[in-house]
Amino acid sequence: MLEKTKIITLQTPLESAGGKLVYTELELKEPVLVQAEQFYERREQKGALNAMRLLISLVSGVPETPLANMQFTDYKRCEAYMLGFLGFDPSTDGNN
Repeated sequence: MLEKTKIITLQTPLESAGGKLVYTELELKEPVLVQAEQFYERREQKGALNAMRLLISLVSGVPETPLANMQFTDYKRCEAYMLGFLGFDPSTDGNN
C-alpha cells in the first residue's frame, strides 16, 4: 500500500523570493489525474527530469525554480516516491 503523503527533509534548504521563502522539507502526496497528465505531457516535451521537477512542484506547492537547485539525492528520494504512483499496478495491490 502506498503512503498517501511523505515528507522529504532536504539536505540543503531551498530558497525562493530572494531568500524570503526557505523550504527545509517537501510534503509530497499522491498526484491527481490532471497533475499526472501534465507530467506525461512535459516528459514528452522536455524529458524525464524536467517533468518530474514539475510533478514535485505540483504536488508539494513549491515553485519549480527553487526545485532546480535541489540536491540530486533529495530529488531521487522524491522521484522514488512519485514513481510509486506513476507505476502503480492495481493487480498487485491486493484490493482488486
